[in-house]
Amino acid sequence: MKIQYIAALICTGLLSACGGGGSNSGTSANPTPPTGSNTNTSGTSLDQVSNPNLNKPGTGIPGSETSSNPIVQALQIGSVKGLTAADRTVLLQLATQLADRYKQNQNGALADIFADPSATLTLNHTTDSSEINVGSRTVATPLLTADDGSGMAAIAQYGKGRGLAYGKDVLSWIANQSQETQHTALFTRAFNWVLTGKAAGPLPNTVKFATTGYTASNVSKMISTQGKAAQAISCDLSASNNTCWQEADLLVFGSGTPNTPGLDSLIRKYMENGKAVIYMHPNWIDSAGGRQVLAGMGMTLGGYPGNYFSSAAGVSIGSTRTVAENLSRSDQMSQLVQSLTLMGQDKPQLAISQDSSVTTPITQIHNELAAMQGNGSNLFNDPTTDLYRLLVLWADLYRPEIQYGKINRDTAPGDFLRTFASDSWLAFNRTDTTVATAGQGDFMPVAAHSLPVSSSAESIEITIPQGSGITSIGRAAVPGKPVQIEIVNNGGASSLKVQTNYLRAWGNPLTDNINEGYKRPRRPQSFAILLAGSGETNFVTPFGGPLYLSYSGATAGQNVTLRIRGAAKYAHFDFTKTQTQAEIDEAVAAMKRRDFGWQTAKLVGGEIQQTIGYASSEMGNKTPEQYIVGEIKELLFDSNHIANGYNNMPMSSNVAALCTQFNWDCTGSIHRAPGVQHFVGWIATCGYLCSGNPSDGYAGIGGTGWGHSHELGHNTVQRVMQITFNGKGCVVECDNNILASAHMLRQFALRGIDTGHATDHPGLYQDIVANRASSLTGNAKVLDMQTRLWDMANGQNPMRAVHFQLGFLFSRYRANEVKPTMQSTMDYFTLLTKADRLVGQAWDSTNKSKYGMSRFADNKINNPDLLFVLSSKLIGKDLRNVFAMYGFTLSQSALDSVADLNLPVLTEQFYALQTGKHNHLTTGQWLDLSSTTPAYPF
Repeated sequence: MKIQYIAALICTGLLSACGGGGSNSGTSANPTPPTGSNTNTSGTSLDQVSNPNLNKPGTGIPGSETSSNPIVQALQIGSVKGLTAADRTVLLQLATQLADRYKQNQNGALADIFADPSATLTLNHTTDSSEINVGSRTVATPLLTADDGSGMAAIAQYGKGRGLAYGKDVLSWIANQSQETQHTALFTRAFNWVLTGKAAGPLPNTVKFATTGYTASNVSKMISTQGKAAQAISCDLSASNNTCWQEADLLVFGSGTPNTPGLDSLIRKYMENGKAVIYMHPNWIDSAGGRQVLAGMGMTLGGYPGNYFSSAAGVSIGSTRTVAENLSRSDQMSQLVQSLTLMGQDKPQLAISQDSSVTTPITQIHNELAAMQGNGSNLFNDPTTDLYRLLVLWADLYRPEIQYGKINRDTAPGDFLRTFASDSWLAFNRTDTTVATAGQGDFMPVAAHSLPVSSSAESIEITIPQGSGITSIGRAAVPGKPVQIEIVNNGGASSLKVQTNYLRAWGNPLTDNINEGYKRPRRPQSFAILLAGSGETNFVTPFGGPLYLSYSGATAGQNVTLRIRGAAKYAHFDFTKTQTQAEIDEAVAAMKRRDFGWQTAKLVGGEIQQTIGYASSEMGNKTPEQYIVGEIKELLFDSNHIANGYNNMPMSSNVAALCTQFNWDCTGSIHRAPGVQHFVGWIATCGYLCSGNPSDGYAGIGGTGWGHSHELGHNTVQRVMQITFNGKGCVVECDNNILASAHMLRQFALRGIDTGHATDHPGLYQDIVANRASSLTGNAKVLDMQTRLWDMANGQNPMRAVHFQLGFLFSRYRANEVKPTMQSTMDYFTLLTKADRLVGQAWDSTNKSKYGMSRFADNKINNPDLLFVLSSKLIGKDLRNVFAMYGFTLSQSALDSVADLNLPVLTEQFYALQTGKHNHLTTGQWLDLSSTTPAYPF
């Protein structure tokens, strides 16, 4: 294979890397030839190539359509099927040479801009600004980074043109000499470089410019300060059909630029044809149009809310920064060249456990690939991605020989580094990739490679549970097999993406136990790939995994319909809709076969994914129906949803009757589960089980233990369960445990399962006894009990018992039960949480009395007051004495509101339960504390 022939064809598809916009001379001539690694084994240099400015956006590599060279064809179509393992060396050599050429070109431009020794780097954007970061290192280069590394400004080189962007309107500052005037010299050099290719200029005698979304007078002043004439041209640069851009030398954009389709490609077109493009972002506020302009220049705008909360180090450059240090910070190719060179060595001298910096540029490319594909960019149909394509194809060729679990990062650093790179340089939005033939470690067994996939498209309807989030689709991508996805109905969502798995922890080969080797792909879940608005989106992954839909801008409860082919069925259970017995049987069979790495389940308000090994372990001798339906759904999720009063659970007759009696809307949309709690059984982010969303752990998802109900409680707990006084009380890690305790109570009644997580009724009673023994009276007595009980330092179990004591009073006085039952206690929680939402979301001045809130001007009611008023209305008793017994200080508005209900005042009462028998309600005994304090009966 003639490397020089391949290099020539590739470089005709490059741009600044082989000359053009990156030239310091302002012409399209090639820059000074690099030395050293720029020659390949055939002795042919990349300097021996034709002028690069033949390329047109969207056409890929010129001439490759007709070339019979397999490497050139691979670079065009994104597949290595026509290549052999021997071609890896060629691809790596070409990538190394190309990265080196980019280094020379970019560093030369930076050196020119910073060549004036009088130009100071000191600059402060203030927090009313946004980051400007590099999205594609083959187009953009960091110009200025803040002291903490955040991007402040960047330059771009593409075709014959150049670009410049700042995260603050520095052009206005310098043109008007209003702020940061010490930056004048440096900004002027960057401004001149964009226009002429030379930082020292000079500018032409007359500079013609056009602006969109930016103040033209600032540009005029900037040009005039250099003694040149400025000629403004009226032109809507965001309009795809405009031709007036051709008259201008300089095109300046601001955050007011309209967000028009294809604007990023239009910016690329301007630069390709030699135009100077500048973007100034004025503040921390987002700009959709500005993002497109920056995307055209290979840059990205920081996320919401910009730098609003940044420290000074995130928005400024201090006076101690040297030019040499800044050039080093902006050099984004030298480390990559070094890593690529080491990857080409069979046994490089590395101790990666002690110094993993050699992997840093690999990860940087990985992150850039993720951003590109997430924005819908197709690497193999974009002329700016030449270097990325070479790296992705090299990764494809290396991948088949990887054996996870057998690579030690210190004794086999070369193999480790190459595996790390192959795992990192990925393209998911295409039709072909390769797989590690030995399997993907504990992420996916080798048996999954042979799973059958659908040959024809099937229509799949997916319920969107909330406005934005991630939800399982119910189909899987098989390693190496392409999936085609088409949107039939977007359900009103503004954005739809597809990805495999929803994980936040997946191990790290750089820090995992070295004796266990490189255990699994470094990031086995895919990037989130934007689905096209029309037509099919191609998707393929070397690792496989359950397919998930990532969505935003949606309406909860709507349905998205996708047409999918090339996907597999696996052990997935969907309880958000009616499943046929055949569907359940298929999922059960897949679970028993264990030929796919994961089992998933989808429920209203919750989703689980766990490795098939954990799923099988949790299931044990139970049938999948008993495990998935009987435990996960009926115990874990249903218990939480009943206690939270969600409308996916049927109301008991007692709850329905009281909702009617109170004239409450207990079934409306505000009672939907507010968010989906995801559980992952594989690897924990922290500890053994780790809270959050997703919540993950080194365990399968169990429906009978309190751990997962505790985590589910985090995501669903309502304010009526968080009781605080002076900053102390039942807060996070206590309020959510009230829901976990409700789960324990319900599962004991239904299944006889009595696991831990005590609600300490004897401890609560001891606090009452001690408080009464203090001989205090009135408010002093209440405050003493408040100090004893409502402090996490004294333990949360007695605090949590208070809510259950209120539930027991509901059982006695509203359900008329001699002894409390689980059902009536859960009825109390159902009504309490429904009422909490009604007060919060259905409040107005005409209906507040039906919630018992007659004396409140609005619904900004503190939590103790809310619990007191709602509990009094639900139980049908004025509970002021009971709440005083528990140390509640209540507002006069709350006391008067309950008085307006004309309810009988209830004396102090307590339902005693034996230690460890908190779920055994029939074994308890009522105590009357109205006049004496009886001894605890157990």
